[in-house]
Amino acid sequence: MTQTRRVGLTPVGKISVPAPGPDHLARPRCTEAMDQAVRDRRLVLVAAPAGYGKTSLLAEWATGTGSPVAWLSLDPLDDSPARLVRVLTDAVLAALPDAPDDPVPATAGLAPRVDALIGLLDGAGRPPVIVLDDVHHLSAPTGRAVLTPLMQYAPTRFVLAGRHDVAIPVQRLRIAGELAEIRMGTLAFTQDEVHRLGRSLGSPRHPGGAHELWSLTGGWPVAVRVALAAGVPDGDDPLGMRDRDIPLTDYLVEQVVGQLPDDLARFFLTASFAPALDTAMAEALLPGGAGLLETCYRRGLFLVATAQDGGDPAYRWHSLVAAHARTVLTRRDPGAAQAAHRVIAEHLARSDPAGAIQHALDARSPALAASVLGEHWPDLVVRGEADLIRRLRSALPAPFRNSPDVLIALSAADAIGGEPGPGERRPATVVGLVQTFLARCRPGPEEAIRRGTALLAEPDLDEGTLALGLYLLARAELQRPLVGDGPVHRVARAAELAATRGWTALELACRAEEAVAAAQHGDYLTARRRAAAVIEQAEAHGWAATGIVAGAHLAAGMADYWQDRLDTAATELTAALDSAGPLRREVALHAAGVLAVVAIAQADPVLLDRAVAALAEQHRDDTRLPGHAAALRAVVEAFRLDSQQRPADALAVVEPWLARMDPSLYAWRGDALRRTGDLPGAWRSLDEARRTAQTWPRLVRHRIEVAVQATEALLHRDPQAAHQALERALSTAAEQDLIRPLRDRSADLRPLLSAHLTWGSAHEDTVTRLLLADQADPAVRPSAWELTPRERDVLVCLRSSLTTEEIAASMFLSINTIKTHIRAIYRKLGVSGRREAVRSGVERGLV
Repeated sequence: MTQTRRVGLTPVGKISVPAPGPDHLARPRCTEAMDQAVRDRRLVLVAAPAGYGKTSLLAEWATGTGSPVAWLSLDPLDDSPARLVRVLTDAVLAALPDAPDDPVPATAGLAPRVDALIGLLDGAGRPPVIVLDDVHHLSAPTGRAVLTPLMQYAPTRFVLAGRHDVAIPVQRLRIAGELAEIRMGTLAFTQDEVHRLGRSLGSPRHPGGAHELWSLTGGWPVAVRVALAAGVPDGDDPLGMRDRDIPLTDYLVEQVVGQLPDDLARFFLTASFAPALDTAMAEALLPGGAGLLETCYRRGLFLVATAQDGGDPAYRWHSLVAAHARTVLTRRDPGAAQAAHRVIAEHLARSDPAGAIQHALDARSPALAASVLGEHWPDLVVRGEADLIRRLRSALPAPFRNSPDVLIALSAADAIGGEPGPGERRPATVVGLVQTFLARCRPGPEEAIRRGTALLAEPDLDEGTLALGLYLLARAELQRPLVGDGPVHRVARAAELAATRGWTALELACRAEEAVAAAQHGDYLTARRRAAAVIEQAEAHGWAATGIVAGAHLAAGMADYWQDRLDTAATELTAALDSAGPLRREVALHAAGVLAVVAIAQADPVLLDRAVAALAEQHRDDTRLPGHAAALRAVVEAFRLDSQQRPADALAVVEPWLARMDPSLYAWRGDALRRTGDLPGAWRSLDEARRTAQTWPRLVRHRIEVAVQATEALLHRDPQAAHQALERALSTAAEQDLIRPLRDRSADLRPLLSAHLTWGSAHEDTVTRLLLADQADPAVRPSAWELTPRERDVLVCLRSSLTTEEIAASMFLSINTIKTHIRAIYRKLGVSGRREAVRSGVERGLV
């Protein structure tokens, strides 16, 4: 609603709703958001940097709303409590045509004038919504003196708009739930709005132009308008737009940089060279930078907060704003721009070597660029960045291109691709290591281990070559079925070297292999913990789907499988397959094999098809696979046949491969022979499992022993011996929560497990878990059809020594619900007590 009444000394244009410009774009999405915000809250805060269309939105909304509006456009002259209350009073009077003129003399003090303004609003039959535009011109003392009492006592609603809200007293209303906020996310143009604006301005449109312009500008309205006015895109090549094609530099200088205090403007321009900012980098760029960074963020200077590893805040600039800010500083002070590049290069050297090298080159510091490349090439090699190494080396000036450290990096890159390098002398050890473990034409695993061991025996290896070599050798050794302590020590030494030198990618890759080592040694609790730490850190660095984490996902999947968390095991093993890539085929093979076993346990044919296909894919070139690869494929086929109730066929498939695999395969064979009726053969196979396990790590022996003891419990004819064997299996499983070997036999073990609760076990929780998890077996007899599944679960628990309260807690139900189920069980079984219910349940095959 536009005001025309002339009151006081305030110019009419200052207290009138601005008229829309000729190229105004109606934005119903935003005006509807304003309508709802004004309707639901006492205060609406519209805050965004310059050029986001705040005034245009408020004018469009005020013109279309049915409510009276008191509009006031603020400027720096209004940053005085006395002047602010005077112009505010004039704005309110202009919105109330029937109100008397200002009854308070101009010479009155501040408090009487504020009280009079509140009284004026109190007396209005329909008080106007007060809209203050450009509130960033007000200081905190002025805001507190006038706006605080006004918003606390005046019976109306307020809309405050500005570039930031530092001086606006909004906290009380925010806490009370009376504040609505409209910020950059709402004010930015959508792709559709960019398209509509372009059409309204008659801009030639390429099908991809609107999307490309929206992506480049982030929807910043002023940037979109400037681009369209300048003919970007031109209709011929809209997809070739670059940030510097949009002529925003002068606008940025006038409307952003020119409005800032000198120290903040200097920081804003200098920090724009950083791709991401944290307090450490801000301080490195300028003394006091941490505080200036916080001020930039609070003032809404085109910064977006992002999460950072360790929980400290980090920020990113609007890319288009940063590009033009860099242009401004480069023109004004080239030396300052180069100094900023150098500081950023030094700061990024550890976390982002490639970015650091580019900043060093932009700083015209080739020595620093060469130093970073020579120092951090092992990280780039581990990340598979051979092409990047070549490009970075080519960007160096000639004297630095052939420094010894840079040539080592180039040797590694050339060796990975199997390409001959130029005529310079190459470090033979680096070439040998990379060709042995990473090159496309690398040998098979055992030959690679032999060659790698010989290469690392050479004297006087530099730390980069030694760390990379130890890591590559250990990760190859860790894919063998039987892993000793040597690879564990090697990968730990490599991780130590990498951490000391700041090679983050190499250190994480080593930590991932330490997780694999723990899993291979049967320490699944440690494996899961280490894997989770690696995956979390890799995600923080943007390496979530790379070969660095493939081993961590494999270790996590193995641990989850043996601890019977099949859903998460499938997720982790699938991630291992996806991240392994061509350089980690041994990880992909191992992950596919375990994933197939998980799929069989879950009876998931789709997942099984994927796992089997992945196994087949890895077998296309058998020369680079571990020697047990064919055995793994046979084991998967045997387990599949066994799941189809064909144990004899399964035994025939796996028999030739027993000696090449984990001794737990002998335990599986013993159980399969038991199910075929060959009890002597079953006992012999279990003895063979124990004998062959003697040379394996302690916790691996425990896993094998759980399977052996569970099968022995099924073989024993004497009930007491059977219970003793089952209790030993449960005790052995407890240290690492090894539930899967028991679950694999739980259908046959069910009667014994049920009776074991009465026999007296130290592991009642595990027994109950096994009984509840296996609902399919045994088949329910017709006489038990009346019991619901939940009542059957409660009946199983009744056989234990758990109290009613403990049963309720274990099943996450209330005590009253459990009591209701118990009464239903007694009624349906025709019994009067707990002991009789358990006896009747056993007789009927329910427990």
